[in-house]
Amino acid sequence: MLKTYINRAARLLQTGLMCGVLCGTPAWSAAGLAYIGTLDRKLLIYDENKEEVVGEIPLQGIPRQTALSKDQSKLVILTTQMAVETVDLQTRKMINHFELADGRSKPRMSRGGGGLVLDPTGRYLYATFRASVKEADYFKMEPPQFVKIDLQAGKIVQSFPFPPEMDQGFGAGVTYKVSPDGKSLYVFDEDVIIYDLATFQEVDRIEMSRPEYPGASPYRLSPENDPNAPDNVYTSLFTAVDPVVHKGTLGLATLDLNSRKSTFVPIGVDLPSLGFLVSPDHTRGYSIMFDGVGGNRKTEFWVWDLAARKVVNKAPFEARPTLRFGLSGDGKKIYLYGAGSSFEVFDGDTLQSRKLIFLNKDTTTNLVTLAAK
Repeated sequence: MLKTYINRAARLLQTGLMCGVLCGTPAWSAAGLAYIGTLDRKLLIYDENKEEVVGEIPLQGIPRQTALSKDQSKLVILTTQMAVETVDLQTRKMINHFELADGRSKPRMSRGGGGLVLDPTGRYLYATFRASVKEADYFKMEPPQFVKIDLQAGKIVQSFPFPPEMDQGFGAGVTYKVSPDGKSLYVFDEDVIIYDLATFQEVDRIEMSRPEYPGASPYRLSPENDPNAPDNVYTSLFTAVDPVVHKGTLGLATLDLNSRKSTFVPIGVDLPSLGFLVSPDHTRGYSIMFDGVGGNRKTEFWVWDLAARKVVNKAPFEARPTLRFGLSGDGKKIYLYGAGSSFEVFDGDTLQSRKLIFLNKDTTTNLVTLAAK
């Protein structure tokens, strides 16, 4: 029997199945998997190579917003009922659930609050909430507060009021990111504002509302959309408006928070954008540009060469009333979703549709793809 076990162990080592135990590294890998929440209280597991849903993780609530841990092993989910649920992506199980509401008050996500963000340790979750408080015969909305949620303790452990000049919280379209040391919060608004997370006091500011490019209007970056981004270096679109004839111009901007340096390269005529995503190797960017409204709206994929700072490919596709888009973990595919239960896969090179999938229910969260290994 010992000889049989030794022979079996040798075969397992050859296939790498035991390397996680004997070599000190985990055998599990989430490479090629993506995750998205649906209306029927599930987190679907999508295999990017097979181009199909290969599993699902039951949840207690309807998922609304997500935050991925730095090591990509856990996904923290805020539900529509304001509960926090943590999913272990390796075991495919929910490992933690707690309610944020009590008998008298219920927090709500503040409009334009910037979503959720985790600190590098994965213990603390930050968000902007407004509490709805039940009085004797009416409900009262409290002013927005920036909150710190301890995932181990299962509760809000700190709440910070906003200063008088920001009585409605952060503006619409704001995003934020916790610094690598977990001590600072970078808020990407018209300027990049840096807060001390221990006190929620502004400690520094990078002025972006007056960029170097003449006539450029303020622009915002979305660092949470790029899991492969180097620490504190972000690339996004910007718009410029000519001060004389008010002609709009579109371009690329890069900001390095370490050196505080930014670059602006104009590209062409300004068009509204539905987002900007960067490939894992940071050689290409992808955006969805549109012109017009309603049934006459024209929608195109644009592919950007980030080194040459120019658009290298365009392709129209059938517009939808509402949509989101994402990139695969290897940056070779574009995903369209968010309009009902449809999920469409496009080739990143040809920009042509590869596959249309109908999920079990409407999607309710952003698509989470993991950083390329």
